[in-house]
Amino acid sequence: MTFDFAPGQLGTEIADHDGIPGLAAALSPLSPPPPCAPAHPSDRELAALVRELFTEGTLSWEQLRTLGAVGQLHSLLIEAIADVPPARRVTEQRR
Repeated sequence: MTFDFAPGQLGTEIADHDGIPGLAAALSPLSPPPPCAPAHPSDRELAALVRELFTEGTLSWEQLRTLGAVGQLHSLLIEAIADVPPARRVTEQRR
């Protein structure tokens, strides 16, 4: 196997290519900015998510109580915790 190599050939190919063909031409100064990360959820949105996760069974009773003890969520989850039927208030056995 042989390689034909001219000095400086590899450097110009890399400089012209930049990894993505036509990238410089595709991006114009007027193109919209790239999308940014979504805003953090509010305390109400977080409390609603916690209630939903408990309702569908993803969170245990113990996890719901622990999250309900967090200062920002306490006032928002106190009614949800009070409305849990006794049958769902089961603390998991530790192994």
